[in-house]
Amino acid sequence: MTTDKTVAEIEWVKGTLLPELLKSDNFKEDNGLSDVIYENVKLDNVKVKFIGPEEAFMLTSCYRAVITFEYADGGPKTTKLVVKRTPNLPQHAFESLQFEKLFSNEINAYKTIMPALEKFSQQTINKPRFYYGDLGENYATLVLQDFDMENWRICKQKVNLSLGHTLVAIRNLGTFHGIGFALRHKNRAEFDRITKDLKETRYERKTIHPNFQIQITTSAERVVIATKKYQPHVDSEFLERYKRLTQEYVLFGRQMVKPVEPFVTLCHGDYLRNNIAFKYSENSEEPNDSLTFDLQTMRLCSPMLDFVTFLSLSCYTATRYEYFDQIFEEYYNQLTKTFKENTEVAETPDYLSPESLLSEYRRYLPCGLSSASFFLMQLVEPLQLTSEEFIMRKLSLEEQRQDVLTRGGEVVDRELSNQMKELYDFVQKNGLNIFKSFDYV
Repeated sequence: MTTDKTVAEIEWVKGTLLPELLKSDNFKEDNGLSDVIYENVKLDNVKVKFIGPEEAFMLTSCYRAVITFEYADGGPKTTKLVVKRTPNLPQHAFESLQFEKLFSNEINAYKTIMPALEKFSQQTINKPRFYYGDLGENYATLVLQDFDMENWRICKQKVNLSLGHTLVAIRNLGTFHGIGFALRHKNRAEFDRITKDLKETRYERKTIHPNFQIQITTSAERVVIATKKYQPHVDSEFLERYKRLTQEYVLFGRQMVKPVEPFVTLCHGDYLRNNIAFKYSENSEEPNDSLTFDLQTMRLCSPMLDFVTFLSLSCYTATRYEYFDQIFEEYYNQLTKTFKENTEVAETPDYLSPESLLSEYRRYLPCGLSSASFFLMQLVEPLQLTSEEFIMRKLSLEEQRQDVLTRGGEVVDRELSNQMKELYDFVQKNGLNIFKSFDYV
């Protein structure tokens, strides 16, 4: 069914976007249009299909566009795009959701950061082809090639990835982190140049919207409730201190994402199944490669931010806990291999030893659990709302609270309690104090 919204986007693609695409070297190269100007292109057809909540949760308005056109001395050509645009919002909502910073980071990542990493390492990083980005006072647009054209696919599982998917995704994460560490080690000036414009997208503000605050507070409560039910051996005082720790969203988040020497590299910032596509061999359900997209939260941080985020939100206990040694070894071997290849050193620095990185991993466990408590329910039981509906919906505080406490049901409760058990058992076994760096707990 064609809606007014679809018609409006089709007209925008025809009248506004296509002339801009014909200025893009990537777009012209991919479509054999290197010597073609706009006046010689005849647009034949445009189809638009919005990406709904059944596929992925997004605050932006995102759709796939199929464009068919003809040009002088050439036959018909069809290409597929993914278009990400901010919804039509009041200025205060645009600013509150930090769309300016998010799109600034993503455009910067595709135009400057990723090409610089590829040039330095002399290898291609799997990501969508960038075609166009535009950032205005109260709107933003990003256009990429649809990675479906290169046979990349989103995994059928929204959560609880198989070990095969996990190993492929974590191996490419090791490559990405390794290139970042290597560039910083070998050419610090270039590393600083390409990262200087990255903006904080989550923890800069001192005040938080009340609706967001109730979600943060209640998601931490849910961890405590679920753990007391399914893992009663976990000490109640430990649970309460964890709750106080993570409910201070800004203070806790700033501490976690703050770059701390020597564990500083480029991080995706939101590395989970939602932002990863896979490539499969014929007649195989297990992937042989992965691609990363949605680069809005790229930041300088410890690599364990991405590692912990991925495991806490993409893998259930049966994979994450049972196969942890294999998963970490896959990541570590790829990271150090990449670092050595790009620095030409025989041995990696001490801070990239297995023991050092495992220590960092343990430091980030509360961060992973906090992310899971906030977002896992959305992956397990997505809200069937458009981005505009989600942003503008009005619920009472009690309705919001009940949603956060119950969405995803027992599956989410058990997984959150399992992650808390892993954190608590590790702390007890090693006599650690994970709260010592936070003076408010």
